[in-house]
Amino acid sequence: MQGHPLDDTVRAVVAQHLDVPADHLTGDASLEELGLDDDTAANVLVAVGEELDVRFPDDFFDGVDTYGQLTSAVRMAIGA
Repeated sequence: MQGHPLDDTVRAVVAQHLDVPADHLTGDASLEELGLDDDTAANVLVAVGEELDVRFPDDFFDGVDTYGQLTSAVRMAIGA
């Protein structure tokens, strides 16, 4: 099943940086449990930003705990 191109981009970047299969990235998947720490979060922000040609604030992950929250936050940040 193919999703929205934005979601596909975010999923690919997060899966690569967390070294997890993309199908583990469900809406309620805990980013922390998948291995997201401060360093990885910074790398994910830069990589997603480069893919989407946007810059995210350093505090972007504040309050973002699940993969679903991350994709929603990215959508809101870029107006998608």
